[in-house]
Amino acid sequence: MWLFETAGELLSLQSTTARRRLDPHIYDWPAHDTTDPIADLPILDWESGSCVSVRDDVLTGFEHICLRVAPRLQKRPRHSVTGLDLAADGYAVRYLDLDAPEPGQEPTERFNMVLLAVGFGLEPDEPVQNIQSASYWSDAGVPVAEFQGRPTPRFFVSGAGDGGLIDLVAAGATNFDHAGMIGMIANHPGIDELSAVLAAIDIEARTADAAGARYDFMAAYDAQLFARLNAIGLVAAVTQQLRPGVRLTLQTQRAEMFEVSTSTLNRLAAYLTVKACDADAQRSFRHLHCDAVVRIDPPDPAHEPAAPFWLDCAGEMVAADSVIVRRGPLRAAVRGPFEPHLAGHDDVHKEWLARHGNATLIPKLSGHARTLFLEAARKAGIPLAPRWQRHTEQQLPISIQVRRSADRLRWSGAIAAEELVRAWSDDQAFEIILPDGPDQFGAAAGAILRVACHSRVSRLHATPALWTQHVRALSLDSLHAEGMTMPTITGGNPGGAAQNPVEVAPDILARRIHRALDAWLLDKLNAHLQPFFASNADPGRPVGLTVANDLRAAMAATWVDWRASFADDPGLLNHFLRLMICAVEDGDNRDAAQVLVGPTKRKEIIRGTAVSLAIAAAWQTTSPKGAGPGNLIRERDGDSAWAGHGCAANLINGNDMALCAASYMWQTQFVILIVKGMIEVARGAERAFAQIDSDQPALSETDGAGPVIMSINRDFSDAVAAGLGALRDLLAAVEARHFEVLNKAIEKGGAA
Repeated sequence: MWLFETAGELLSLQSTTARRRLDPHIYDWPAHDTTDPIADLPILDWESGSCVSVRDDVLTGFEHICLRVAPRLQKRPRHSVTGLDLAADGYAVRYLDLDAPEPGQEPTERFNMVLLAVGFGLEPDEPVQNIQSASYWSDAGVPVAEFQGRPTPRFFVSGAGDGGLIDLVAAGATNFDHAGMIGMIANHPGIDELSAVLAAIDIEARTADAAGARYDFMAAYDAQLFARLNAIGLVAAVTQQLRPGVRLTLQTQRAEMFEVSTSTLNRLAAYLTVKACDADAQRSFRHLHCDAVVRIDPPDPAHEPAAPFWLDCAGEMVAADSVIVRRGPLRAAVRGPFEPHLAGHDDVHKEWLARHGNATLIPKLSGHARTLFLEAARKAGIPLAPRWQRHTEQQLPISIQVRRSADRLRWSGAIAAEELVRAWSDDQAFEIILPDGPDQFGAAAGAILRVACHSRVSRLHATPALWTQHVRALSLDSLHAEGMTMPTITGGNPGGAAQNPVEVAPDILARRIHRALDAWLLDKLNAHLQPFFASNADPGRPVGLTVANDLRAAMAATWVDWRASFADDPGLLNHFLRLMICAVEDGDNRDAAQVLVGPTKRKEIIRGTAVSLAIAAAWQTTSPKGAGPGNLIRERDGDSAWAGHGCAANLINGNDMALCAASYMWQTQFVILIVKGMIEVARGAERAFAQIDSDQPALSETDGAGPVIMSINRDFSDAVAAGLGALRDLLAAVEARHFEVLNKAIEKGGAA
């Protein structure tokens, strides 16, 4: 068997596409298990991911097959088939060897059978005259974030297929994330209740199509879905992700905007984008249908601001900053060499589709075929698919060693220090070999223990007598947090960690590890907050609040600034996270606080950050603070700034937070506390909490002498559910009550 390929490598179209995603079952959506990321094929198996990653897995699997069945299967890259002729017992294939020393010759090879797997071909470079359009399979073809600062970015999208619908959604999005878009819709709370309606609409559409009639998806969605999509918050969720001021135009050849051949998920995503635009006066969408689009000169005078593109669609004039054309590839060109043999193919194919009905929509392997492939792969000795190999590799621990070398540390092993984060991100097991005592590692000891204390499958190989007490004090017996587990400490050296030695200062090694861990936590924090901002989605209920739409929008805007600051300044992020989990911020407790920040405390970090964001959105301007005291700062108009401490710690110096927060000597002017699921906001005077009167009220009281520590678990929950205005009113009342009490205390002191 010969495999002819014109390009220099197989699957060349997907070789550089990192921003497009492939999902194995998504065209089955909304049926059950369609979000399963595993293709589960007996050979050439793959899992959901970018086009590049899927391509790499498929090609790796194919190379294994080629090696096992050689020489029966031979690849012929850079060979272009030019013709196909009938011959005795089969066919004669004419081809060009594009690397031949004498170009132009057409050798012929005889085959008993020819399988045409030519695909659809390439898209034209200029699908509309005088307009270049990047290929769908190029990352350049995916609309990028709004880096030009255009107040009303205008996009013209041509095409009603899946590519056109996906890029309509991408053009409308602030920062298009293909995987995120799929996940947001397919996993949105309440979407499962609409599955039957979506499936019924699809059946109606296919029935109409089989009868030669058109089907109006927009009308069906408006009548049967729109109100319910609104009710579950999905329209609002998409609205949160739209570019500010975006103007979208979709051009199709038909009056109906959607085609029955497109994916249900892509249609729904496009429909939600349209409805989100319609609901906002600052954004717009329009649908035009015409047979041809023509680029024209700008009108004089222009009725729109200057635009790079002016287009005419059946008399409708459109100005656009970007034109995306998705009209499909040049199918006739790629089929050209085989055209004489394809006569009547379309009619035969239609008859086959009609005969097998819905079974042709998404082809699936039968049980018998699956068994046949599995048995053939076993006999040929074909290795497991790359995804299974990766899974197996993760079960094998990676050994690394850190030891003292003069005034530096010697790191060795299979990975760099920054890759220790895999113990959290991939649940990768590590054997961490530490021949010296903790006092020899400086700040790096805390960084390494931080990894191990939050890893379920990593072990420390160290002298228990040197390390046990130190590790226990920072984990199981921590004075600053409950629920920390102690990593396993085993004596001896399992070996296998002497390669790639690097010597580095302890402080630099610690900083590298902490930055990688903090960056991972920031990604996880953002991944939870973004769906929450969009629709109150809160899997596992770490936030534990229902927040009104306007307040969530304000929180989302505040988070954009906070997250950018964290990304720009790793020290700011580290300080914020550390104080979020630990109430004590003196230098002697830095390692004790730092070790706590990890997956074990992710719920507290999410809750504390969300509550801090809500207050910051209503109590402007409040932002992260990079140095003590506290991890927040509030800039007050015309007055001194207030330091604040956002804190979700369980304990203070070994005591229960709920019992001792009121008497603890906080070093900031305001404190935001999240205590065992109960949300507390404490506001102090402009003097430090250390200077409070001895008759300070208990945590549950709302007024009294000295600083006010106000329990607002019910009031706060009610206020955030009511909206931004209600929370502002609540915080204003807290401030007013504080200053009233403070003034009385001053007057009382003066009278005395």
